[in-house]
Amino acid sequence: MSVQLLIESLAQMDELHAGLLELMEQKKQAILSRDYEALVRTLSRESKMVKTIEEREKQLIVSAQAFLQSKGIKSQLELTISEILRLVFDPEEKRQLDDARKKLGDRLVELKRVNALNQELITQSLSFIDFSLNLMIGGEDNDTIYSPPKAQDKKPTMRSMFDTRA
Repeated sequence: MSVQLLIESLAQMDELHAGLLELMEQKKQAILSRDYEALVRTLSRESKMVKTIEEREKQLIVSAQAFLQSKGIKSQLELTISEILRLVFDPEEKRQLDDARKKLGDRLVELKRVNALNQELITQSLSFIDFSLNLMIGGEDNDTIYSPPKAQDKKPTMRSMFDTRA
């Protein structure tokens, strides 16, 4: 079996991850514009995309196992693409496989960056909502005002209505 099936599988994974990256950018815009309906739609599409990627990843593993068996390796180990590269001797196929691996790796790094940014934006939004709720219910923050130490001990602490750690 040729390594072309692995190269094609990696290219398809890259395309799926590119679509996921686009959805994550849409999610970022929905968060920034506070369009919660668009955010829910985007999250639904993102969930479906992740399931598709998981299925494609299983197919990639099957392709890798078939390649290993074609090389006479009967092991059921799930080798990485970098390890499989050592078993490819045709320079052109080796270059194509390595390029596909690098491209997918770069895409994954970008996804991780955008995901971290989205997570930070959501955390900030939740903090703002918590702050706004506390203002509306009169939960002023008296910790910044000086008062004698005995008076500070007797004050009940104000609990937030919204748990931002969730």
